[in-house]
Amino acid sequence: MRKKFEDCIGDRKLVETGSRDIELAKELLLMADLRERFWDSVKKKSKAFPSLFIEGHYEVIKELCTAILAADGWKSLDHECLFAYLRNKKPELELDFDYLLELKDLRNAIGYRGVQVSYDIWNNNELKLQLTVKALKTYIANRLIAT
Repeated sequence: MRKKFEDCIGDRKLVETGSRDIELAKELLLMADLRERFWDSVKKKSKAFPSLFIEGHYEVIKELCTAILAADGWKSLDHECLFAYLRNKKPELELDFDYLLELKDLRNAIGYRGVQVSYDIWNNNELKLQLTVKALKTYIANRLIAT
């Protein structure tokens, strides 16, 4: 069963920090951009290392989501609660949160159980990952400009 926003609050896995951390949000945005540029620079190697490409792009998404929370004055202690916050508080993002949770599960399978994914899985996810990253980057960049 997936965690809901209220469960995350009750379990103290999602906490209000008391202040918006714009500097942290900016740093996370820069790191996400750096990671994205790295993966773009080695794109031709995706056929040989699809698991690493999935895992790497998930990290970009996670950092961008964490930046949004920091800018709002929140902190998540797990990734499921990170997405629960965005689903509850940022419906304007219009992200596929079920997809993000599936991606989290796949990343965990890769990172914790050594699961290898095929190039087809990478190839079938690449565009959706890129669109998700773009939507998040645009949102957080606009949010930071407005502050």
